[in-house]
Amino acid sequence: MLLALAVLPLLGPWFTHPALDTAGAAERTGLTSAQVHALSDRSVEELLLGPGTFDFPGPDGQPFYDPSERAHLRDARLLLGISLLAGGLAILVLALTLVRRTDSRSATWRVISRTGLATAVGVVLLGFLSIFAFDSLFILFHRVFFPGGNWSFDPATQHLVQLYPFRFWELAATALGSLLLVLGLATWLLGRVLTARTPAVPAFDATSG
Repeated sequence: MLLALAVLPLLGPWFTHPALDTAGAAERTGLTSAQVHALSDRSVEELLLGPGTFDFPGPDGQPFYDPSERAHLRDARLLLGISLLAGGLAILVLALTLVRRTDSRSATWRVISRTGLATAVGVVLLGFLSIFAFDSLFILFHRVFFPGGNWSFDPATQHLVQLYPFRFWELAATALGSLLLVLGLATWLLGRVLTARTPAVPAFDATSG
């Protein structure tokens, strides 16, 4: 749930455009900054809204992505969709639990608080590890979630890694980790406050009159 909430803001142009410029996407693709922004926006639009073919032209009128790049983006779209769906279902289940199970709200908020704390601690540990082994973690992520192997591209000829170079993903990972840390700590604190404010319902005692 927290991961889905942290990912969504990073798909907007308020993040992607500055990150693309910082990563030098225009220089790598040989295009203008405005063209790079437009191509990225089109890619993100297909990731979120479809149709998910990624078969759109570049500035020269030719397909911007080749078949292997389009296949990878379709896999990425599927993974993103699963993540967002799982996050949405988690929010729905949580809301229903809080609304319908009034007798267990205190326990539910306690679980939410601990989940937030675990997320924050996990992000800190992973962030510390990435300082020394970001390349390895990046490769491991792709090997786990893209086992077909269609994630290695030639930066000299293929547009996907020119538009989104490695530096872009370093910035994205830093931003994602920062958002997750803030959300995790906020969830932990909110859960603690609401746990304290929600009266616990005493367990039913069958021996009482």
